[in-house]
Amino acid sequence: MKKPVALWLDYELSIDTRKPVRTLTVILRTTGCQWRKCRMCGYWHESSPSVTQADILDQLRYALTTASPPNEDFILKLYTSGSFLDEREISSVTRRRIAQMLRQRRDVKKLIIETRPEYVNADALADLAHVELEVAMGLETADDFIRLEYIDKGFSFEDYKAAARLITDCGVTVKTYLLLKPPFVSERAAIEDVIKSAERVAQYSPIISLNLCNVQRHTRLEELWRRGYYRPPWLWSAVEAMKRIKEKSPHILLISDPVGAGQVRGPHNCGYCDKTVMEAIKRFNITQDSGILKGLNCDCRDRWQLIREFDDYLSGAIL
Repeated sequence: MKKPVALWLDYELSIDTRKPVRTLTVILRTTGCQWRKCRMCGYWHESSPSVTQADILDQLRYALTTASPPNEDFILKLYTSGSFLDEREISSVTRRRIAQMLRQRRDVKKLIIETRPEYVNADALADLAHVELEVAMGLETADDFIRLEYIDKGFSFEDYKAAARLITDCGVTVKTYLLLKPPFVSERAAIEDVIKSAERVAQYSPIISLNLCNVQRHTRLEELWRRGYYRPPWLWSAVEAMKRIKEKSPHILLISDPVGAGQVRGPHNCGYCDKTVMEAIKRFNITQDSGILKGLNCDCRDRWQLIREFDDYLSGAIL
């Protein structure tokens, strides 16, 4: 319990400077998400009921000691399997101690955390005062029916908007996660939904992260996938969505880091072009140049176009 679930170094485009900044991502082991009903999410399996607040602080110390980039400023992403602002998961005292720990360092330029909207309040945000902060929320879609009935997320778009406004009023940056191809949504409908969602979200969130759905173990989505009722999204769908989102809302910072890309459980194309498309998406993340996405091609693109046209009538099992 003294070490985090995972940690790694990468680069991310800064919303302030629009330049790549070194990023340390730390996945803390905590008691986990209290909701635990989202059909596609298996992250709560990384939690443990026996984790203490002292353990959480030890995990952070371990990460900062062993993985901080030497002689370089960086952004710290501090994630859990649930909500950083949930008192039952990360206590107010622990949040304040984390903030104090980070203020004593000069190399951590920003802290990024995740939370469900119901835990957003001024007091919780105040625990992290004097630390440049970014709060991410997993809205997934602006469509209440899809979010409540297909994903089982448990909160409304109005709940998200209220939380986003409060975060902004507190001088904190909002990041919003949108999900490409939730369960029960066709390829074509998934593309259109995420584009419409991004357009509605752009007025509340200067940063949008496009998450491509993947099939995690021990989830209800895995049951659908095993029975042939679900196929993860094509990478071409992500390319199409990102181009059109950026065209409609050029001012936002749009990023995507598809988990499990190129694998059968993750977003994938034909297998031959997956790596090329993924590398283009990574370059787009850093440059925000949608031209990078426009020159991509592969024989499987024609198949994707056909599937996109008829996917409302076809089972994902045959795709």
